[in-house]
Amino acid sequence: MKNCFYIPRLLIPSKERTNWSVIACDRFKNERSYWESETAARGANPSALNLILPEVQLGENDEEEFARMREEAYAALENDYLEKLLRGWVLTERKTSSYTRYGIVGAIDLECFSYGGGDGQVRSLQGADDELVRAYLKQRENAPIEMPHIMILYDDPKDRAVSALFKEDLEKLYDYKITGGSLKGYFLSEEIAEETAERILSRVQNLYVIEGVAAAEAAKVFWQKVKAGITKGEMGRHPARFLLAEFVNLSDDAVDIQPVHRLVKETEKEAFCDFFSKKFKCEKKGSLLVPKIAFSKENIQAVDEAIAEFLKADGGKVACVHGEERLKKFAEEEGSAGVLMPRPKKESLLKEIGEGLLPANSLCVGGAEGARYYVEAREISYD
Repeated sequence: MKNCFYIPRLLIPSKERTNWSVIACDRFKNERSYWESETAARGANPSALNLILPEVQLGENDEEEFARMREEAYAALENDYLEKLLRGWVLTERKTSSYTRYGIVGAIDLECFSYGGGDGQVRSLQGADDELVRAYLKQRENAPIEMPHIMILYDDPKDRAVSALFKEDLEKLYDYKITGGSLKGYFLSEEIAEETAERILSRVQNLYVIEGVAAAEAAKVFWQKVKAGITKGEMGRHPARFLLAEFVNLSDDAVDIQPVHRLVKETEKEAFCDFFSKKFKCEKKGSLLVPKIAFSKENIQAVDEAIAEFLKADGGKVACVHGEERLKKFAEEEGSAGVLMPRPKKESLLKEIGEGLLPANSLCVGGAEGARYYVEAREISYD
């Protein structure tokens, strides 16, 4: 099997950057106050928050924000806020009161990645919003580094790839306090990373992008543009050819695959509830609708189509919400109603993918709080 992995020289924050890490930019899209609080907590201190743009802010001052992010990235490199490691990967340990989740931060070869239902060795699990793809493409153009929130699933039922790492004497790179727990990172040397890649590839046929799908698609589009303007000799190790991601094991009990819910807002609440309840048999809990449907590509599409039909006729907006409790809270607001999407069964998830790409925003890892936190980065240009 072709090796779709790549072992880069990662960038991590220098040790004094104790308040560096921040959660994925696609979370808390309905809560601008969350990001305002994160900004206030860091003040003028360098952090990952300077290098990203929360999706809640997309579409406002994008060009200015992307330019600011580029300048912040150059400043992080020039002022040694980020330091370059030897070639290798990072084992992450995410601890909360209820679980310990391990991941492996490395990179993939974009030549092995396909989206939109393609058959690459690494492929998208779900679709991506076209506007988001364009936004992430603009971010990536002229950027000196990447620091994506991408998570990729592989399935290793006996967890051999990660458990083998517990036998190694690994150097601890960082130890951050994050909301509800901690995040630690341990360095995997090039040799150990190669062995880990071999263990993963010996047990899986494909890998699936579950988080940051739009960012991954944008990276592929960007690489195709770069590739068209360079020689074959330059293609082999060009930094834009590779994509940073965190690999997590689907069979790990701590990898909680959850549905992404739908929130209809700025509309007639009761009118929507009546309309939707005629389309699907539902349990109604206040302003929360629970359709009696199983998790499937067809059912998710049917829900999205029904919501779109209502909005076209009656007006309003739809938002995607991570986490059931957050959906309940937002659904109680004036002019809002929530649709609680069905939870997938992990044991049949890959079968669902085999029957076709899931709609955009079908699934996430760990709800709102379980998303990837930014720490590692990688240079993607020669500047």
